[in-house]
This record gives sequence, C-alpha cells and structure tokens, in this order.
Amino acid sequence: MDVSLKDSMRLVRTDRMSMRWGEMDSLAHMNNVAYMRYFEESRVAWFNELEIDYDASSEGPILGTISCRYMKPAVYPVTFFVTSYVGGLGNSSFGMYHQLINVNDESEIYAEAQAILVWADITVGKSRPVPAWFRSVIQGQ
Repeated sequence: MDVSLKDSMRLVRTDRMSMRWGEMDSLAHMNNVAYMRYFEESRVAWFNELEIDYDASSEGPILGTISCRYMKPAVYPVTFFVTSYVGGLGNSSFGMYHQLINVNDESEIYAEAQAILVWADITVGKSRPVPAWFRSVIQGQ
C-alpha cells in the first residue's frame, strides 16, 4: 500500500479490539478472513455513528473493492487498534484505508487495507451520486 495514501486521507475512527481464540488457523496465527472482519466492523460502526440506515428502501455505501497487505502475523492473545481513514471522493465512490496495529507497540502493524466504497441505491442495486451531507463528512466540514 502507498503510505502517502493514508496521509492524503482523514482519520475518522479508531477502535480497540481483541483477537478471539477461535480466529487462529492451523498455523497458529489469525486467519486472513478475520482481518477483513475487523476492518468491516470498524467501517460499519462508523456508518452506524453517522446513522446510515440499510433498510430495503435506503441508500448507503457498499464495498466495491478491498485489498489487504498482511505485514505481520497476529498471534493470540493480542489487542489491537483498527484505524479507519476516508478520502478519495469521486462522483459515486470514496476510498477508505484501514490499519490493524498492536496496542502495546504502535510501530507494529499487522495489516493494512485499501477499499473503494460505492454509494448505492439499496432497492435497485445501482450506484448513486454521493449525497452532499456525506461529501461534507468525508471532507471534514
């Protein structure tokens, strides 16, 4: 991932989470799927904070793409910060960047992910322009 990407985005959330025993795989470290779940948990918590409602007749952000760079295995027990940044605003999309960082040593980064989210009409499953109120949120206004 491009470090300058994070620098061009705005931090919107930091969550403290602990790895669960059952997330270890046969190699005795956290399974790759668990990382994605932690990134998702942080994104959804931020959306909930913004009161984005995902009922059948609403609009909201959905995940378009995500890529993850696994930098160091997380081994149980570990507590980490999940940081979430936003930026890269387009007509109907925006970017997010996440990191999973050791709480006890913030120089120890387990993984980082880059995502593109698309503002969508949930009913018809099609993209929509990002609404003005959400643009303001992303731009920190």
